[in-house]
Amino acid sequence: MTSPGRARRPRTLALVAAVATAAATLTACGSSGSSGDGLKIGVQFGLTGADAAFDAVYQDSAKLAFADLAKNGVNGHSVELLYADDASDPATAVTVARKYITQDKVSVLYGPAFTPTALSTMQVASSTKTPFYTPGSINPQLTTPLNKYTFAPAFSSNDVATGIAKLVHSMGAKKVGMMVESDAYGDAALSGAKAALAKYGLNVDATEKIAANATDATSQVQGLKDAGVDAVLLGITAPPMAAVINAEIHQATYLPMVTFAGSNTSLDQLAKSDPKVRYYALTPLACPVGDPCTADFMKAWKAEHPGTEPIVWTVQAYAAAKAFVAGLQNAKDTTPEGLITGLETMKPFKTPELPCPIAFSASSHKGNSCTNFYGISGGKVSFFGSDTTQNQLTAN
Repeated sequence: MTSPGRARRPRTLALVAAVATAAATLTACGSSGSSGDGLKIGVQFGLTGADAAFDAVYQDSAKLAFADLAKNGVNGHSVELLYADDASDPATAVTVARKYITQDKVSVLYGPAFTPTALSTMQVASSTKTPFYTPGSINPQLTTPLNKYTFAPAFSSNDVATGIAKLVHSMGAKKVGMMVESDAYGDAALSGAKAALAKYGLNVDATEKIAANATDATSQVQGLKDAGVDAVLLGITAPPMAAVINAEIHQATYLPMVTFAGSNTSLDQLAKSDPKVRYYALTPLACPVGDPCTADFMKAWKAEHPGTEPIVWTVQAYAAAKAFVAGLQNAKDTTPEGLITGLETMKPFKTPELPCPIAFSASSHKGNSCTNFYGISGGKVSFFGSDTTQNQLTAN
């Protein structure tokens, strides 16, 4: 899902150290959670900043799925939902989480979905023994090794890399290039891609880095072209992805592009604008948005957002939020241990929007491993399952 990758490695290490220090100071404040009758949920997303377009989708979908919680509560407990903007910034995310835990006394943290802020929030949650549910981040560090307090319902970037490697291999690519964001999301995508490609005797032969808020990718695309790669993997999010597609068109590079982060309506339209563009995107869904598997979601979404077209991640966010509610309903009490056990022992959450259920256990807090793909080639869109091959893609 994923994706601010604005910093180089030294700055990133300094930030991690600062976050760890801030998180450690919370331990003296005691564990979070309520042993009383009420349940407070601290919801935080980056409604401003580098990842605003992505995180805002997750808040909108969460509000849809949580509509009945504030009205009816859960298992006889009243529910209070608190919302905050972490500005897509890891340090701000720590501040928001600290306030939720020490002042608001929330029982559980929900969000963010942006990888850098999710990782910083995870450290706070772990230090304070607060359950933390990130509906969209796909960084493997969230769930491997097992973190008792962190739950991630989405697949990991390693799962994505497996499908992408299979697709690239089916293309007959001999030399693979990759563009990644200069952040934790990009690092995870690159690591996963290298491991997955190795199974097919392939390597990441050329790498270009780009900022998460970049609007020009001319030099990066030219660098990959000069390296002579046959296909380009994109471990980047929406803003730089638009820059990459534009550069491909303007420079007439037309290398096949495969993205880790999925796509959105504007990116798809951009890719369709030139029939020579070959653009293949991850999707977490069991069918295209608007098809029968998304019918229940579309009904709820259009009632609240009649003028806005949802993207695949809007639907995945809704499914992830529903699974969270199912975990709350399965919990015997609102203590941290009760909420954790509720999520770990709930039945696999089946929902039509996703290709496989969301399921947690005491030994795994990663919700699922299922991915699908769709391709844009010749100006047309084709949806494929996880067993995507180049033959399927070129046939359309």
